[in-house]
Amino acid sequence: MGAVLAVASQKGGPGKTTTTVNLASALAINGVRVLVVDLEPQAQAGVALGVVPQPQRSVGFALYARLNGMETPLPEMFYSRSELLDGFEGAGRLDLFASVQSTMVDAERKIAGMDFQGTLILRQVLQEVRDHYDVILVDTPPSVSALSAVALAAADFVIAVCEPLYATVPGVAVVKGLTEATYERTQHQSNPRFLGTVLNKANPPSKRTLEDSNVVARLQDLELNMFETEIRRNGLISQAFDDGQPVCIKNPNQPPSVSYRDLAVEMVGRVKRTGV
Repeated sequence: MGAVLAVASQKGGPGKTTTTVNLASALAINGVRVLVVDLEPQAQAGVALGVVPQPQRSVGFALYARLNGMETPLPEMFYSRSELLDGFEGAGRLDLFASVQSTMVDAERKIAGMDFQGTLILRQVLQEVRDHYDVILVDTPPSVSALSAVALAAADFVIAVCEPLYATVPGVAVVKGLTEATYERTQHQSNPRFLGTVLNKANPPSKRTLEDSNVVARLQDLELNMFETEIRRNGLISQAFDDGQPVCIKNPNQPPSVSYRDLAVEMVGRVKRTGV
């Protein structure tokens, strides 16, 4: 596809990082070349993929260097996690462009002091490696900030993640609105499209509450394009995260992994119908 997709939420906690790394893993297991870009200062994608990154091999360092006119050898800064795919026949490629809090904070301060051209820096950096990957997934900060604007400007498509809680619905609407505003904010240099909303940490049908039903209804009423595939609560997801492996890789035949694979297929279908 050659697509850049940002996985976003307006608040922390809905499972944005686990969604990102498991979508990436589900795709890579099935022969796709995937790069995960961790734009979040908390650097949780590295934890989820078993990487302890070095500052000079981080997204923040690369962005700060480029903003100051310095060259950085991008492919050499990525961490290969393809070894995690060794047990899967016909697997593709899984790389990580990792985050380190100190360098990301420096980059954000630099971007915040610039005009809209600073917002386009990640888009420009990723343009150099797009041909090396079929999909690039960007894990974004959980707030409205300079870095979240950078993530949206870099993306072709944006996926929102929410929980079945009333408080998360307005955040999805904010993500969609910011996505649609990016075209004007970047003076027509970036035009990401809102691909849809993933319902994460969903309850099984036997435990659905009135809030669950109302959240789904509100998402539909606001035309936030819910994916048919939902990710249900399952302790295997957090356990795999703690072990430095996405659940799709550690427990490939368990229900959460099947759901992530279904979600990846649905996501690819939407991208192909919309076009890059």
